[in-house]
Amino acid sequence: MDGHQRVNFLYERLNARVLGVSRSDLGTNVQFAQWLSLEFPLASASTSRIGWDYGAYANEPPFPPRFENRVVIIDKKGIVRYIRDGSPNFKEILTLLLKLEEEFKGK
Repeated sequence: MDGHQRVNFLYERLNARVLGVSRSDLGTNVQFAQWLSLEFPLASASTSRIGWDYGAYANEPPFPPRFENRVVIIDKKGIVRYIRDGSPNFKEILTLLLKLEEEFKGK
């Protein structure tokens, strides 16, 4: 999460918003956000339901592993454009955000 915080100003310049999702309870999320001085919201989701709702997880087997680090980019139309498990690749994320910004400017 702290990596996203460090490049959050770039996300904002590209009209992107970060939403952190954690299986932790709300109180733990509040403390975590304060500890890292996060400037973006954290949601609490005890199941992977939010991932299913946005199409980031499959509804049929093979089901995803337990909730782990995953970066999902959803465009302005609500379409999932990027999914990556593990540590974020910020260069890859910013490159895609630049592409999406250009794509939506042209429309």
